[in-house]
Amino acid sequence: MAKYRLHHSLGRRHVIRHLYLWARKHFSDRKSCQHQKVTDAMLVALLLSRLIFKHPFASIWWNILKEDRDGLPSYTQAYTRGIKLLPLLEHVASPAQPCAEVVIDSMPLPICRPKRTHLCQFPGAKWGFGTQGEFFGYKLHAWVTPGGQIVQYVIRPANLHDVTVSYELNLRWPEFEGPTIIGDKGYCCLERVSNPIELSDRCSAPGESAA
Repeated sequence: MAKYRLHHSLGRRHVIRHLYLWARKHFSDRKSCQHQKVTDAMLVALLLSRLIFKHPFASIWWNILKEDRDGLPSYTQAYTRGIKLLPLLEHVASPAQPCAEVVIDSMPLPICRPKRTHLCQFPGAKWGFGTQGEFFGYKLHAWVTPGGQIVQYVIRPANLHDVTVSYELNLRWPEFEGPTIIGDKGYCCLERVSNPIELSDRCSAPGESAA
């Protein structure tokens, strides 16, 4: 998808057409039942087009699309189907690749100042804790190679513990050919996750004994 380098200056129809051609390679292009109004591939293309045009409100953007496209489902139906397709979209966005080592970590994504949380309308935003204290919003959890490449990531509500979300990331461990996962003490209760301090001690031990 990135090779298209889509931009809002291309026009709405042109952007949606490119997204649809990409989406049909990964999502079904057939209607699963008679009353289904759009295929999964077209639905993904329509929902992703909002990100290209940087429209802040998904429901308003959907109403704009419905103005020149007859037969689209309601926003509620589109949102419900889109949530079901999200795991596959996340999987497609971060394809598996061979890795020897990855670092697992998280970072806070606050969406507003604490005093404005009562006005926040972002779905799923929660209170959570980071190294700098309490914040309101989400957390980014990622696998990163020693060279700095992000190989997979998820964004989840801030109140979910790192271990809970990292278990979800670690389910794809075999797809990346079983890399060594390095994480801090918050992750070390999980299988396959090594503490960086213990790992460095283990690596330096043979040299010290030889000396």
